[in-house]
Amino acid sequence: MTLIALASVKGSPGVTTAATALAASWPEGRQVLLVEADPFGGDLAPRYAMAPTGGLSSLFAAARRALVPEDVWDHVDHLPGGLPVLFGLGGPHQAVANEKAWPIVAGALSAIDADVVIDVGRLLPNLGGGVRDVLAQADALVVLCQSTLEAIVHLREALPGLAAELRGRGLLVVPTGTAQFSATDIARTLQVEVLPPMPDDPGAAAALANRRAVKRLDRTRLLQWADDTVRALGIDPISPVGADPILVPEALIGTDPADVAPPRGAAPTDVLAPSGPVDIHQPKKTFDRAVPEGELAGAGSGSTREAGR
Repeated sequence: MTLIALASVKGSPGVTTAATALAASWPEGRQVLLVEADPFGGDLAPRYAMAPTGGLSSLFAAARRALVPEDVWDHVDHLPGGLPVLFGLGGPHQAVANEKAWPIVAGALSAIDADVVIDVGRLLPNLGGGVRDVLAQADALVVLCQSTLEAIVHLREALPGLAAELRGRGLLVVPTGTAQFSATDIARTLQVEVLPPMPDDPGAAAALANRRAVKRLDRTRLLQWADDTVRALGIDPISPVGADPILVPEALIGTDPADVAPPRGAAPTDVLAPSGPVDIHQPKKTFDRAVPEGELAGAGSGSTREAGR
């Protein structure tokens, strides 16, 4: 399973919006969990007018006793539409009080039977508030950066320290806001991989924040960007359990397909046919109608553990 962390170095370039969009666009066949780990507090519960039944605060309490990866699901809530979410803390005071529990919690999150998208918000000095423990487990860190000279300069100063923490794992940048510099220019300046910019799509962002209804949210520029970014991160759909692999006869390995093609007009043979169906397709989203509550569902939401898990 894969753990992707999203963060910013300065300002508010839309980390929570990006993390929510990515999790809602996760491929079919892969369970995903959205985690709010911003030391300054979570936003999703108040945005959706939800009273968390669990969240990081209860998970931290459980970690003081004993915590196995499967226990994480006992603290998970669901956004309207079914997207699993681990709601964040109330503010910096809770982050400071629970910082010592982060190594256990981060380890459990990295070992659960799902991919994890973690919103760590704006990075604190010395990667405090549990961020260092999250990065120790992350497969990749995606840093959102406004496309302004000052934001790029601040990020350039922070990159060596972040690269040292990641030790060769993925470090990527996503430009946001009005494009003052191209992705190519930013990549040349920072010497890191720069993904396609997150589009300025106020309508879709407002829908993700539960402030307005949008028909066909999946067709908005923001969600299309999220689909593309998930693929750029190497997150591929998984075939359903029971689907048979495509088997190539040993005698045909290295053979030119033209050599085994049937003569013109002849009935096709099953030389390279799969022995069973391979059901790989994009999931049916929950965005086919107006979503007053900003309903969101990850691809795995239908198979999420029973309520309360």
